[in-house]
Amino acid sequence: MKLESRRGALLLDTLKSAGLRLRSDCGGRGTCGKCRIVVKDSSRVSVVEETEKQRLSTFELRSGQRLACCTHLIHDATLSIPEESLATKRKFLIEGTEKPVIVDPAIRKFYVTMQKPSLSDARSDILRLSDSLKDAYGLETTSVDYQLQKRLPEILRKGEWKLTVTMWNNEIISVEPGDTTEEAYGIAVDIGTSKILAYLSNLATGKLVDTGSVENPQAIHGEDVISRISFASEGGEESLKEMQKLVVDGVNAIIQQVCSKSRHAPEQIYEMTVVGNTVMHHLFLGIPTKYLGISPYVPAVSGPIDLKARELSIDMNPAANIHVLPVIAGFVGADALADVISTEIYKSSKLSLIIDIGTNTEIILGDKHEMIACSCASGPAFEGAHIKCGMKAVAGALEKLWIEPENYKVKYVTVGGVKPIGICGSGIVDAVANLSRLGLIDNSGVFVERSPTPRLRTTKGRKEFVLVFRKEGATRDIGITQKDIEQIQLAKAAIYAACYVLMKRKGVKPENIDNVFVAGAFGNYMNLDNAKLIGLFPDVPSRSIRFVGNAAGAGARMALISKKHRRTADLVSQKIRYIELASDSEFQTEFASAMFLPNKRADRFAPFRNAFES
Repeated sequence: MKLESRRGALLLDTLKSAGLRLRSDCGGRGTCGKCRIVVKDSSRVSVVEETEKQRLSTFELRSGQRLACCTHLIHDATLSIPEESLATKRKFLIEGTEKPVIVDPAIRKFYVTMQKPSLSDARSDILRLSDSLKDAYGLETTSVDYQLQKRLPEILRKGEWKLTVTMWNNEIISVEPGDTTEEAYGIAVDIGTSKILAYLSNLATGKLVDTGSVENPQAIHGEDVISRISFASEGGEESLKEMQKLVVDGVNAIIQQVCSKSRHAPEQIYEMTVVGNTVMHHLFLGIPTKYLGISPYVPAVSGPIDLKARELSIDMNPAANIHVLPVIAGFVGADALADVISTEIYKSSKLSLIIDIGTNTEIILGDKHEMIACSCASGPAFEGAHIKCGMKAVAGALEKLWIEPENYKVKYVTVGGVKPIGICGSGIVDAVANLSRLGLIDNSGVFVERSPTPRLRTTKGRKEFVLVFRKEGATRDIGITQKDIEQIQLAKAAIYAACYVLMKRKGVKPENIDNVFVAGAFGNYMNLDNAKLIGLFPDVPSRSIRFVGNAAGAGARMALISKKHRRTADLVSQKIRYIELASDSEFQTEFASAMFLPNKRADRFAPFRNAFES
């Protein structure tokens, strides 16, 4: 492929403008080292920056590897892009635990046959339509969509006064010629920091029609919410508009995807429910996020919002309603609320703990009497960010692995069953657990001084355990470094400590918890024994832990097909008490303790460790 670019242009920008999506977990700041390219002639580009020297080895630099976010074009140059640098589509988890729901959507369709106007009956078209609905179905019409009013005369006459009326609650939002009462669709959308998932449903039957998934296009400005907040805030209104357009483009892409697969027209989608963390919620609606990133991290709005699809330029029926579920706090959003709705802990007498592991981990503890919630930063490491060979669950990522105790040979499974190019979150947990189990790292996570295997090597004074050598079929040596282990320790310690703080606030112990619901794609693919071995979860029996998949998407779909669940979500959101961990001294203390493997109180885990090793 030949690309045109101006002299001095940043290669990352040039490649992106040509439609080549490179990984840029840090948003182009040079800190993640993921946007690697290979330059054939180094004299054609800018000199190596200090940042690149920190991220790339001497061998890699001599081989022509550079970071696209640090390299400027000086003359025409020949480049190649390693497979692991491309932001390819990853493995998504769409399904989630969903309770049976009585179908009662806000959208209803009615077929009516109207009397033609005459000199003796000269009622307005709108009044004639309203009266016909009242006569046939006893419906009271409160309003008619304004844009529809302008098109109504032609629609009525084109349909020869035999029409299907679509109503959102008591507002007429669409009128179509003929009988289309069976063609009523809605879509539930879960806007995650890294991915967007959608569920197309038949609103007449409540049945799921199709699902779709896309990467969140905002990722070009960073993988985490703090990066997104910074970009949207520092660049003023234009940056906010760009971030909103990116997520709207993502939603529109997923609508086209599910409509194409199911062979339905976007105009037949009459309602959308939306969930997401609070930052995604605000950016989707075009609400400034500046104060979400500044203590005390207050959201601009928290209650449910209803607006027309045309107001956000969403490619569905223009008069369709978009219902955005409430958020709980600055870092506990509508997605966490949807978790509560889909698991139904809000009406259970049993004490339950929800842990939704994503780019940000939301944790909710409670029952029908009381629920408390908090959020902790953990997800980027589990999604491959800040990990040397880390990546999302794309084809070629190590997702499961075992280290043989006899010879330290690594057996593994990759996403898609293809050659290894990196390692994703579930594989990273397996790696750290196995290194701990075999005594290759101590309980502080540090590699042992002397190792019985050549897989444990030292490069530039830094130790690394090589999981797959290039000569064993990988695209490069894929390993786990000391820094990688530290990143996993930080992530798992944050989750464990957050759970501890909520239990302390409730005055309960792990043995008092009846159910632990682990939500999110990462949790569903994770090896539970390995997760417990490194101290990711509180010390509860394995039988109490349930993986519920994309519970947020399930909750969004329940709200789509049931007005009752929508009202419930609003009421429940007001009853959840938020705990800010940043101001909790016990969190810092427990966090430091939980940095150990499995944690400082290792004696509590001794029986489990012994059973696992046997």
